[in-house]
Amino acid sequence: MNKELMNRVLTYRWMIFFTLGIAYIFVFFNQMSVAVVANDIMEDLTCNATVIGIMASIYFYVYAAMQIPAGLLCDSIGSRKTVSFSLGIAALGALVFGFAQTAQVAMIGRGLVGLGVSAVFIALMKIVAEWYAVREFARMQGIITSLGGAGVLLGTFGLGWLAKAYGWRIVFQTIGIASGCLVFLIWFMVRNTPAEKGWPSIAEIENFRTGMVPPERPVPIPLRQGVKLVLKEPRFYPLALWFFCNAGTFFAFGGLWAGPYFMDVYGLSKPETGAILSMIAWTMIAGSPLMAIVSDNLFHSRKKTIIFCTICLAALFIFLRLYPSGLPIPLLYAIIIIFTAFSACTMVVAFTTLKELYPVQIAGTSIAIGNFFPFFGGAVYMAVLGKILDGMGRSTEGGYPVEGYITVLTFLAVSSVLQLICALNLKETFPEKEFKTARHSKKFQQAK
Repeated sequence: MNKELMNRVLTYRWMIFFTLGIAYIFVFFNQMSVAVVANDIMEDLTCNATVIGIMASIYFYVYAAMQIPAGLLCDSIGSRKTVSFSLGIAALGALVFGFAQTAQVAMIGRGLVGLGVSAVFIALMKIVAEWYAVREFARMQGIITSLGGAGVLLGTFGLGWLAKAYGWRIVFQTIGIASGCLVFLIWFMVRNTPAEKGWPSIAEIENFRTGMVPPERPVPIPLRQGVKLVLKEPRFYPLALWFFCNAGTFFAFGGLWAGPYFMDVYGLSKPETGAILSMIAWTMIAGSPLMAIVSDNLFHSRKKTIIFCTICLAALFIFLRLYPSGLPIPLLYAIIIIFTAFSACTMVVAFTTLKELYPVQIAGTSIAIGNFFPFFGGAVYMAVLGKILDGMGRSTEGGYPVEGYITVLTFLAVSSVLQLICALNLKETFPEKEFKTARHSKKFQQAK
């Protein structure tokens, strides 16, 4: 193997990664978008808040329902075909949404968008599994989550500014056209494995660098057998429940009820609340790669990193339960940063653990089954917290009383303790052998 060929593989993989990374930015853009332009849509389509709520939730339900089918498709026909087809559906959905004249048509468009983008994350993770070494996976997952943070910014501040300047319809129509163009770029640029271009695999390159004997190419695993392998692993279930609780907490508190909490309890305005919540996006962008570094280079452990972060998250909600009001405003910024770092950013390590539990041939299937639980948790927690607040009634000012939020914070504190129990029962998957080989191999250092 010559270095020119090796460098060609190592360069081209970044072109594939960032091509799919653009699609992943669109995923988070679409997750956040309806909330930002809700008032404009209600006025334009003559509908109420209940209809807007249904319109926003359709995306999440379709997205969650498609996770397992999307994973099976990525493992069978490959990421390239799966994303090219599904993103085409998302492009159509964005156009339908942008041109909709009734709420019913807008809901159809929203559902098509959720269906279309549901495969992007799984396909991107599958590509990383095929084009990057085992020791690089946590770092790449950190970059993926940072791209998600960029999508949050684009879907909040970016969309708000563009919708004000050009109108919400023009923005979504443009997103639809851009998504359609991206389909062609993905089709011509993305390849499922280096072998599809006649190049050596990443495993072969790693073994060439380290002077080890090249491994045999992995034998494909049938779809049904892949699903059985995932579900038969006993350590999958603590991780799945951890995903459910962690993402449920993040989506329900950070994505929905933290805003009303700050406005109702602290009397903050919408701009003040928005400024505090913007820390979610910035923390995801900056903190996700750092979390991978912490796992790889500080703890040298997936399990210890998740346990540490979950302890910090539980401590945060216990603190908020004890001091639900009266905190200085600068501390609220710090609370959101800590909350995001130890919930959303920790998902970097959790998804790395999920991938490392199983062989690369079923990376799509395992990640798809695992990725069902975060979105299912988000849907459940949003509903539960809403029921808790409605059960306490509204205050005379129209918001919810502090007692309602105390109950919410109690629920989240208990949930975080349950998360910790799950974390303590996780399997350690850190690839110590690969990291030691990479650090100490003389040939590896020369190749760098």
